[in-house]
Amino acid sequence: MGVSILIPIKDGKRNYPPHIKVKVQEIPGHFAIEEKLSIKIPYSLHTEDSHSTHTRKKIKITFSSKIVTDFKHIASAQRNGIPQLWHDVEWAKEFFKFINWLVGSNKPDVLEIHPPFNDYCKSFVDFLDIFKIFYKKFNDRYPETTVVIENRCGTNYKGGKFLLSKCSDILEFAGILYNNSDVGLKIVLDYPQIFSAIIEEDNKISMDNLERAVEKIKIFNKDLKKHRGVIGGLHMWGKRKNKNGNWNPHAGNLDTFFSNNDQLKHDFLKSVYDTFNDDIPRYFVPEVFLGSQNDLHSIVFDMEKAKFIFH
Repeated sequence: MGVSILIPIKDGKRNYPPHIKVKVQEIPGHFAIEEKLSIKIPYSLHTEDSHSTHTRKKIKITFSSKIVTDFKHIASAQRNGIPQLWHDVEWAKEFFKFINWLVGSNKPDVLEIHPPFNDYCKSFVDFLDIFKIFYKKFNDRYPETTVVIENRCGTNYKGGKFLLSKCSDILEFAGILYNNSDVGLKIVLDYPQIFSAIIEEDNKISMDNLERAVEKIKIFNKDLKKHRGVIGGLHMWGKRKNKNGNWNPHAGNLDTFFSNNDQLKHDFLKSVYDTFNDDIPRYFVPEVFLGSQNDLHSIVFDMEKAKFIFH
């Protein structure tokens, strides 16, 4: 039995506690970007996530003029302005060209991608057939970059759901990746989105009553452990109730997430730690960009208390 090691990635302007040395910065790479990136530090490129249209200066921008002009397959693969990721083989070819244009010779340490919707991409086999076209070109150009895919729950897209969302989806895909070592792809687990998927699937569970959800997470983690070698990173963030009683994502910390139930928080973190105590470093992103720096520090301290090591 080893330890659970996390490589901290800075997300936005929030800083980690001073004793944690951060070398990697997360950089957005969505389809509304108009200019090439110029990054002089190690970075993780967070690509289009298809949550909704992006807003800049109060004007809705789904695709930059560069996308519309030069990447017509990407621009046409959309529904009501929301990009349809991994739509087909031609999309995958253009996605490589877009990434290559965006970063040039300044390779990212990590490339984070997101899953397609299941109305046009029906299975993980279909997705991998498309992904491999992209990956062959990308790996030839950027062989040292780690490519990860994040589970997703929550979008304004109408017509289908994310292919990689529920616990059963993640377990199925992890098994596929584990048994196909030639596929250069790992999963980054966004645990708050796993909670959202559980709540979406089980109407007896809510953010106000997470005991049943934590039990499901514990079962999921035990099942995942045999495939943990394909898990390349973790995302953690809080939720906090606003004055109207609604839950705001990416705000607050784990105390507010678990409604100040220390036992639930402890049980959850222990389950995650016990799943990944294999001495394999994994990337860590604390997505608290709507919370405070104190919220980020609180999450980090909770994880250190649960024996996670930031390195």
